[in-house]
Amino acid sequence: MSNIDATLAERGNRYGEFVDHADITQNIKNAMSLGCNWTLLNNDMREALEMVAHKIGRILNGDPNYVDSWTDIIGYTRLVEKRLIGAEQAVVKEMLEKQPPQAAKKSCDCPACQIEAVLRKALKPAS
Repeated sequence: MSNIDATLAERGNRYGEFVDHADITQNIKNAMSLGCNWTLLNNDMREALEMVAHKIGRILNGDPNYVDSWTDIIGYTRLVEKRLIGAEQAVVKEMLEKQPPQAAKKSCDCPACQIEAVLRKALKPAS
């Protein structure tokens, strides 16, 4: 048995028959692509969802207790989440840079001033 055949046998034991996995995964991917927002997603979003579909296919067709499959799903979605959080922070930072800090009154505790103070503190570069 070649190394490739040994690997395929090992994967088959863990994830089930590849043809069955492919059917499940392709059906999930097809359903996702029919969503009205599919074409609006960025490439990383589509790829993450397709990888999640792949991992779901492995879970449904193979060993559902294999922790790595579940961890991988978290990882792919986390990559998109981190990019989105970074983009949101960049927008807020840009907005704050365009607007100079208000000379806040000592007694001003309105929600807008509180939010601005928190955002400025959170986005202040570390010294």
